[in-house]
Amino acid sequence: MAWGLVLALGCASPPGEKVDVHPGRAAAEAAIEFPPTGPVELRPRPSPPEGTLYQLVVSYDGRTEVMDEQRQTIDPESVNDKFSIEIDYRQLPVAAPPEGGVASTLVLEALKRRERLTPPGKEHVLEIGDDRLRTTLDDKVDTDLRGAQPKQDLTPRMVLEKPFALVVADSRNDPKGVTIRGLPAARKLLASLPLRETISYLQIARPDRPVTAGDSWHAKRFVPNPIGKLGLALDLEVRLVGFERVGAVPCARLAMRTRSETTDVPSEMGFHFNEVRYNVQGDAWIDLANGEVVEAHIEDVSAVSYHRTSGSRPALLRMRYEGHSSLQRLDALPEVHWADGTKRFSAVK
Repeated sequence: MAWGLVLALGCASPPGEKVDVHPGRAAAEAAIEFPPTGPVELRPRPSPPEGTLYQLVVSYDGRTEVMDEQRQTIDPESVNDKFSIEIDYRQLPVAAPPEGGVASTLVLEALKRRERLTPPGKEHVLEIGDDRLRTTLDDKVDTDLRGAQPKQDLTPRMVLEKPFALVVADSRNDPKGVTIRGLPAARKLLASLPLRETISYLQIARPDRPVTAGDSWHAKRFVPNPIGKLGLALDLEVRLVGFERVGAVPCARLAMRTRSETTDVPSEMGFHFNEVRYNVQGDAWIDLANGEVVEAHIEDVSAVSYHRTSGSRPALLRMRYEGHSSLQRLDALPEVHWADGTKRFSAVK
C-alpha cells in the first residue's frame, strides 16, 4: 500500500483545540502514560452509563448516467445527486452486549438532512430538533410541527430524545448490525434515511491485538452513497501512525487508506462491476483512556460502471461520487448552527 497518495479532495486538517475534556474523563486521562512506551490496546469499550455525545456529518455529491444499450446513439440520461445529513446523538451502552463485542443504543438529539436530485431539481430539507420537526421544499416550508401535536401521526416528541438505532459491533468495531428503532411512525421516517450506511461507515476499525506505532490492520467498509448501496466492498487499511493530544485528551492517531483501479469486480449484491475506481483517505483520533473516538474525518472518491440487466431494457450505468464524512465527540450539544452554517431552531426567535 502506497502511503504517499494525495487525494484530489485534500486531506482533513489535524484537529485543533475544539474538543474539550469532559470533567468525568479527567481522572482516567491523567493516569495515561503519554506518549505510551509500549503496545496499546485500542479495542472499543462500552460507553459510560450517562452516555457519550457525538455529532456525525456525511455529505456526497455525484452523478449517475444511464445508457440504453438498445439505443446507443441517444445521449445517456443523467441524474446529479447532492446529499448531506447531520445527526447529533447520545451513545448509551446496552446492558448485555454480545460476547467479545460491543452493543450501543443511539438516542436522537437533532437531525438535518438536505437532498437535491437534478432533474427535477427540487431541494428537500428535513430538520428535527428543539422539540420541532420541519420539512421544506426549495426553501418553502412544507410541514412545521411543534411539541406533542397529539392529533398528528408523527410528532417531534415521538422522535427526539428517543432511541433511534441499535448498533452491534464485534471486538474490532466492525459493524454486525444497525437496526432502526422507534415507534412505527418515527421508525418509518428514520428508515427512509441512509442511517445504517452512515453509522456503519464511521465505525472506526480497531486491531485484534495490542499495537505500536507503525502497525496496521484491515477492515471492510462501504462508502455511504449510491455506489456503496450497490455492494462495492472496500478493503480499508488502518495504521497506527503515532500519538497526539486533541486538546488535553491523549489519543492514538489512526490513518485510513485504500485505493483501487480495476475491472470485473464482484458486488456483494450478486453481479459484477465492469470498472471500479476509488480512493479513500482519512484520519481518526482514539481516546487512550476509554477507547472512544474523539474525532474522525474521511474523504472518498469512487466511480463504477456496470450493466443493469433487470427490467425490460438492458442499460449501462456509470456513476461517480465524492464524499466527506466526520464524527466528533461533543461535551455539549450545539446551540446555534448546523454543520452547513444554517441556524438551528434553538437560535431562531
